[in-house]
Amino acid sequence: MIDHNNKYLKVKTLLICLGFSLTLMLFPVVSAVIIVVNQLDRIQGFWLQGLFMLLSMIVPLIYLWKTKITPTSIGLTGIEKGRMQKVLYFIPLLLAKVGFLFFGVSKDIPTIVALLFFTGAIGVSEELYFRGIILYKLKKCFSIKQSILWSALLFAVVHASQAFSGASDLLVFLTMVNAMIFGIIAAEIVIITNSIIPVIIWHMLFDFVNWVSLVDGKTEFMLIVIQSIIMVLYAYYLWTKLVVRL
Repeated sequence: MIDHNNKYLKVKTLLICLGFSLTLMLFPVVSAVIIVVNQLDRIQGFWLQGLFMLLSMIVPLIYLWKTKITPTSIGLTGIEKGRMQKVLYFIPLLLAKVGFLFFGVSKDIPTIVALLFFTGAIGVSEELYFRGIILYKLKKCFSIKQSILWSALLFAVVHASQAFSGASDLLVFLTMVNAMIFGIIAAEIVIITNSIIPVIIWHMLFDFVNWVSLVDGKTEFMLIVIQSIIMVLYAYYLWTKLVVRL
């Protein structure tokens, strides 16, 4: 017999999580429009987008306050003792990105400072939404693995906002696929370590290296392929470790 109450709860939870996702998506879209309309330069754009991402955190913070959900409940705490080795000390994450730094990085200080603010704001805000509140909500009525997949899918959907920046359909699709893989790994790490702090740091560094690296052309494509292979293998490895958390 179908448990209609449970089915209703799952649909309701997914709609709430979709609402959070679309709310977050609104902020980069609005900031992108402002940048285009006012013809802001690259550095000004980074500062504005970073500011909007910080402003986006008002919504989940108010939600946490209203619902009395504690910071610890959404992973705003240190890594549980003995969990570092289960995620291989995050070494695969470093290996996936380090190659991008060997082909030169931007030495423009104003750009670097703006990028640190921009990527930091993205890392904190997106993780607070997706691996914080959204993953917390999903775990209330879905299995661990279902929660990971749903949170990653919603994360990928938000990255469809690339289309508003004039990106090609292929680039938007590849961005969403990359976001899906990223989202799976990030959620897996949170489940295993019980902390979103590591993924906030990884998220920031991942985006920062992407922006500051000067690699391009065929070399960049090759590095992206290598990165993707490492991330898929790492996602599978972490997936096998989730059994002990069910």
